[in-house]
Amino acid sequence: MNAQQTVPEIPLAFYPDSSAHNRCPSESEGAPEGFSIHLANTIEAVEELRPMWNNWSHGLDTDIDYYLHNLRSDATILRPWVITVCQEGIPQAMLVGQIRKCRVSAVVSFVNIRGPETNVLEVNNGGRIGKESKAIDRLLAMQLLRSAKYAGVDVLMFQRLPLQSTLFRNLQSSGLLVKRRVPHVFYYSVVPLTAPAGKRVPMFSGKNLRETRRETRVLQRAFPDAVRFKCFCHPGELDLGLRDATMVSVTSWQHYLGHDSLCDAQTQSNLGFCARRGWLRVYVMYINDSPCSFLIGQLYNRTFYCQHAGYNRAFAKFSVGWLLTAWALQNLAAFGVQEVDLGGGDQEHNRRLGCRVREEGTVHVYFPTFRGLRANLFFLAAQIVRVAGRKTRNELRLNRVSKAWSQSLISRWRARNSRG
Repeated sequence: MNAQQTVPEIPLAFYPDSSAHNRCPSESEGAPEGFSIHLANTIEAVEELRPMWNNWSHGLDTDIDYYLHNLRSDATILRPWVITVCQEGIPQAMLVGQIRKCRVSAVVSFVNIRGPETNVLEVNNGGRIGKESKAIDRLLAMQLLRSAKYAGVDVLMFQRLPLQSTLFRNLQSSGLLVKRRVPHVFYYSVVPLTAPAGKRVPMFSGKNLRETRRETRVLQRAFPDAVRFKCFCHPGELDLGLRDATMVSVTSWQHYLGHDSLCDAQTQSNLGFCARRGWLRVYVMYINDSPCSFLIGQLYNRTFYCQHAGYNRAFAKFSVGWLLTAWALQNLAAFGVQEVDLGGGDQEHNRRLGCRVREEGTVHVYFPTFRGLRANLFFLAAQIVRVAGRKTRNELRLNRVSKAWSQSLISRWRARNSRG
């Protein structure tokens, strides 16, 4: 986010009124002189934010229409929770989130463990939009921490929060009764597809292109005249592309763990919405007319957001995942895309692509409620077991045993799946 971003002077007439259903009892309490805090916690109140919202730079997850679609279609979302900070009546910044009732989970030793049911205030990826300011971040953190008092929230959850941000530092300095934890730190990567005049895009360096050609030759020798790539982007063909991608997805380890499933009803609804908007791109690689790898994402504001990817492990030695990614990036560059958000991933793979890497964390804040305490203990136990297991595995050199265990789980799951 650009620190020098110009904030549009949107008249307050465009902003939701101050009626009780749009405000909480503690709004603006403790705010510096000239500042005020406003809350939109109904769909109608969010709709009134549209003129201001559309003037601010944001990504896919904070597109107002995509956000409203999720509010209406996701049964786990109880209500929106959008906080706006104004100075002298002019909106300065916004934090986009929603309150969700869900059962939390954690993965330990390749097993997905379900936890207690909890009311979560979830802040969207890139949900902090608008002007950058330490004072504004203090007000946003203050309002977030007050949410438990009047919204029945047990856990505040950021899926991706920059750990160097002032918002994170303000959350760290919150009250003694509030527990904070960063269960995971990930390195999220962005691949630039443009470069200054006279320079080459790192992804298309001579070394990368030679390696891609070499791996392509190896694959074509094994399967002569049987390899092809396809980009599905037109409305009439997207169903076919999603069907073929799902054929690969259901064989993946992520599907076994219950993550990144294309069969999930909400995922299907979101993909359908993006397809209708013209954002959806489905890349599939075929060998002998059978899909072997896929990449699904959204093309939004000249950025491609990778959301789902997978490959058939039977073709792993042929680097089918990398070859499809390389072909898709060339296709996107030709289409004029400026950058690709890969999300989290393997660091060696990211270095090969010449990524810009950002350190972001999954940040939890547990409020002093019964359900907040249960969620805190659940994630604490999962984190202790995960860290202790990783340390024991490294000290006893059990990495091969761990790999054999994961492959055994996958084989058993596939065997059950094939019988079904």
